[in-house]
Amino acid sequence: MPTRAPVLMSAITRDDVVILVMRETRSRISHFIDLLAEMQPQEGAEGLSSNTEDVCAYECFHNGQRFILVDTPGLNNGKQLQGAACRTIVTWLMDMYATQRQNTASGPIGLTGVIYTHSITNEGMSAADAQSFKLLRGLCGDEAADRVRLVTTVLDDVDKSEVVEVEGALRTHWQSLFDAGVSPERFNNTSAGAWEIIEGLENTKKVLLVQEELVDRRMGWEETTAGKHIRPDPGWFDWIKSWWGF
Repeated sequence: MPTRAPVLMSAITRDDVVILVMRETRSRISHFIDLLAEMQPQEGAEGLSSNTEDVCAYECFHNGQRFILVDTPGLNNGKQLQGAACRTIVTWLMDMYATQRQNTASGPIGLTGVIYTHSITNEGMSAADAQSFKLLRGLCGDEAADRVRLVTTVLDDVDKSEVVEVEGALRTHWQSLFDAGVSPERFNNTSAGAWEIIEGLENTKKVLLVQEELVDRRMGWEETTAGKHIRPDPGWFDWIKSWWGF
């Protein structure tokens, strides 16, 4: 079984299906990626803590198609400020968009999908969770909302009746996402189940709103749609200026 070997951004092509994977920390999304890529499990991947602090892209092949799965730090992982985790993700999205726009004659490569996972075992909705969902919508925008899948995980730890009850409660918090075009899914902890979610995205590609706002329009972070939902960490504004070379 292969070990985790990240793919360089420069090696990602227009023919690839690129999927950004975001998570609520306790949702075991590293295990989801391991099943898809048939990789040796990351230490702690099946636990409820998050080991990912950077953005890493991994390749896998399915029915002759190369998929790029972009693993990201949890927005409420306890190891980073939410603003710092968001900056890590947004930096990758900006670099990917800008690099491909420069190097690809037909324009930048869009994302096929954004998967956001949330553990069904969480009790209630924390303030950090609610902010993460607002941030998710702000990053993607309504135009790309149909590329987003909101996936509940850790289903094998609870009774089916409880799953239905918890999902019903979560829908009150997720309704604005569903209204925008986001689709709900369940991950049943199997490789087949993971591929069913991925294949449901098909291969329509779209650019995320935050990429357009920061790269094309050169907006300041506080002016972006996502920026209205999160307080930047102390180095945020200097980072934006340095990215543009100010």
